[in-house]
Amino acid sequence: MNRVAAATVVFGGYTAVMMRLDGRMRAAGGPGIIAFELAGTAARAERITSAWGPDGRRAARQSMWLDFGYMTSYGVLLGLLIDRRSRRQGRRAWLPVVAAVAVAADAVEGVALLRVLDGREVAVNARRARVAAISKFATIALSLGYAACPWPASGRTCR
Repeated sequence: MNRVAAATVVFGGYTAVMMRLDGRMRAAGGPGIIAFELAGTAARAERITSAWGPDGRRAARQSMWLDFGYMTSYGVLLGLLIDRRSRRQGRRAWLPVVAAVAVAADAVEGVALLRVLDGREVAVNARRARVAAISKFATIALSLGYAACPWPASGRTCR
């Protein structure tokens, strides 16, 4: 099995686990984890954690801890996809480092959200998590766009 296929299988398995936890949060009466990541204020974060109740908060905490492995799985896959596109275009091999930006932002987000769940500096950590989440999502979107179809640099179209 090639590296991209293996990384895709690992990412897919992690995604299934994370979606189950997200389902538990929703079943507990609140939104999924992405709304929590983007809450941005103490009031919104507290509304979400209150709506979840103990079961939802437990699922969110598990999701946050497992997210450290999840971010590694998508970071590796994203790096491999960027590397493959870069090499096909004869570009420098350092471009996969861009995937590390998404992973780093996700790590900052994860630590901040764990602190929110612990009730520690909720306003600061909710805001920090939102900024990190937006950075993560933007970096992932741009990276996937590049990997799937880079912008034509010399009049060439996507191949």
